[in-house]
Amino acid sequence: MCAYIQQSRWGYAVKDEIFRENETKISHHIKSAEVGLFTMDELLNFHVGQKLPIFFPIRNLSLYPPFFLPPKYQNIIPFIKPAAMFNLFKVPPSSPKGKAFLGTLYSCDSINGETTKICATSLDSMLGFVKKAFGPDVDFKFITTTHPTLTTPVFQNYTVLEPPVEIVSVKKVPCHPFPYFYAIYFCHTDLNYETRAFKLRLVGDGSGDEVEAVIVCHLDSKNLSSDHLVFRMLGVEKGSSYCHVFRQGDILWIQQQTSGGGVAA
Repeated sequence: MCAYIQQSRWGYAVKDEIFRENETKISHHIKSAEVGLFTMDELLNFHVGQKLPIFFPIRNLSLYPPFFLPPKYQNIIPFIKPAAMFNLFKVPPSSPKGKAFLGTLYSCDSINGETTKICATSLDSMLGFVKKAFGPDVDFKFITTTHPTLTTPVFQNYTVLEPPVEIVSVKKVPCHPFPYFYAIYFCHTDLNYETRAFKLRLVGDGSGDEVEAVIVCHLDSKNLSSDHLVFRMLGVEKGSSYCHVFRQGDILWIQQQTSGGGVAA
């Protein structure tokens, strides 16, 4: 059921918590860089002028609406009553869009009650989860991959404009949009798995569009299955680090830095 979640977005899911292949397997000729997947060594050695073939998809707003359901309607149309939503918006559950939305419901139901994961159906629930993750008296903000002038998804070479810049934050909370009738974000904390985050400035060789990409690196892949996509595409062993680009709409919450470089409290 979870396979439907990202089918129309990437063709397979690239998530902070886990990578899942959908029903259409990835062709062997696709290189890891093309889908924004790198080793830590590759990322740290990116240099000005280097060419990277990457595809940056454009967020499909019909599947990933940018707005949460207004609070006054949340009690009228609760998240746990999907039939009402399908009837209201006239979306057949058996349609591709309906299956994607059902995949979100099943996924969110499977994590219900967990303390390290949440399907945020409102800004308040997202901020409450993030605040709890960072702890009291800690200021935080979010960053995301931006490409304001890129309006058409194009596979092209991108030129590195600056070496990767590491984002300093002891704790991080990623949130990923799930397809639904209104905005739903899957947010999680990975306290047992160390991560590093970077920003990478690129420019498209063909279109001239500038991109500031957020890249998250997982320093240990022991939690992934042995036949995982990461190992097949990167050719690394279990336990190795791996990095992936956050796509449009993915959010990374980080601790707010003070002017002196410390964390605001």
